[in-house]
Amino acid sequence: MTSLAHQLKRLALPQNDPSLLSRSEAASLLFDCKEAANIDRETFFAIGCTGLEELIGIDPSFEIFETTLFSQISKGLERSVQTKAVNQQLDQNISLFLIHLSPYFMLKPAQKCLEWLIHRFHIHLYNQDSLIGCVLPYHETKLFVRVIQLLKISDSTHKWHWLHPIQKPGVPLARGTLITHCHKDLGFMDFLCNLVTKSVKVGELFQCTASVIVSLCLCVSLCVSVSVCL
Repeated sequence: MTSLAHQLKRLALPQNDPSLLSRSEAASLLFDCKEAANIDRETFFAIGCTGLEELIGIDPSFEIFETTLFSQISKGLERSVQTKAVNQQLDQNISLFLIHLSPYFMLKPAQKCLEWLIHRFHIHLYNQDSLIGCVLPYHETKLFVRVIQLLKISDSTHKWHWLHPIQKPGVPLARGTLITHCHKDLGFMDFLCNLVTKSVKVGELFQCTASVIVSLCLCVSLCVSVSVCL
């Protein structure tokens, strides 16, 4: 494949993905892809709102998202026809929510919220960095793999292609593999550092303690430093 062809492929828009138009299957965290294809938007919205209500019961600061990502208006928002400014604001809201959600990822309410964001905003296609940042602290769990299986990362030029090998077998990502990749890819180290910065800011915004994201990144950085010294 020529260099130009590679560039065009990487610039392909998620809304042109045939899977978004298919009625035979749909991306889902909670359901089988064929089962999810038969669930209507109102049901997905109800699932997401129920999850948010349950999260608010645990952490009231999640109330801020009732008027954005989980509002009635959000049900009719189609990303592919929105202006650049609208989509940028949406991405900011999604990033903020996913960082704040990270400590609660293993709870069912959090997974319900993600189900709505996957269905309505296709975050597994549009917001892969933010989604991976949210679930990365749980890389040794099967639920993490379930999220990774939703991503389109088979292209060898994709930045998250290194996670592609765990998609089919469904095997959790070993800590050693994560540390090894830090050695190989400085861009991934930058990603982790940026995650820490964002997580600290979100913690200050919602007046909560540093998230599991910070703990993971500090642990990985320490392991990398030790291995370099050895």
